[in-house]
Amino acid sequence: MPSRAFDQLRDSLETARGIAPVKAAVKEFAGQLGFDWFAYLSVCGPEIDTFSTYPRAWQGHYINKKYATIDPVVQEARRSERCFAWSERDLARALSPDQVRFLGEANDHGIASGISVPVSAGFGRTVLFTLASSNRCDNCLVECPFLAASIASHVDVYARRWMLDPMPAVAVKLSPRERLCLSWMAKGKRMSEIAQIVGTKVRTVEYHLQNARRKLDATNVTHAVALAVRQQLI
Repeated sequence: MPSRAFDQLRDSLETARGIAPVKAAVKEFAGQLGFDWFAYLSVCGPEIDTFSTYPRAWQGHYINKKYATIDPVVQEARRSERCFAWSERDLARALSPDQVRFLGEANDHGIASGISVPVSAGFGRTVLFTLASSNRCDNCLVECPFLAASIASHVDVYARRWMLDPMPAVAVKLSPRERLCLSWMAKGKRMSEIAQIVGTKVRTVEYHLQNARRKLDATNVTHAVALAVRQQLI
């Protein structure tokens, strides 16, 4: 059954022309295997690209609370190289109070069990493809680890091809001056040049850039510029 459903998924992804058809194809695939929802998560440092059919309230809550940093399923995926099944009961061992609260909140939204497939991608990126259910799930893919990895890799390829508006890890609000300084940096200007252009001091420009860096959780100003462009903040 999983291999037949994957054949259909592969054909649907190949003919998809946009992120909506990709999402619809993966949703149908999840349903064929008896799951209620799916989730695609790509994590690289503070950057998160994600889409899913989870309840909308849970999706927003997960992103705004930065739950990818404490999600025990994500943490297990970073440790594991194989597909694994999980449930609230399985994961509730040796967890922090925040993680126990996280599992309770997920269960309140009907997310009780699932199968997750981790894939290591380039530049330190981790992809996690999850099928989830409100009930105890069928562990069909766990018994087919190579098929599971192939499914997750296909979803990742087509998700990244068509996901033109990736979701930031949190909703970042930059001030007008922070956006202005980042915009000039993106055009290749040095801080001294930006100071002359906007009519201020170099240390003031540096102040705005460092504030923006902290808000974006970037490692340096160059990284902050890249994140701001990617999240369409400038």
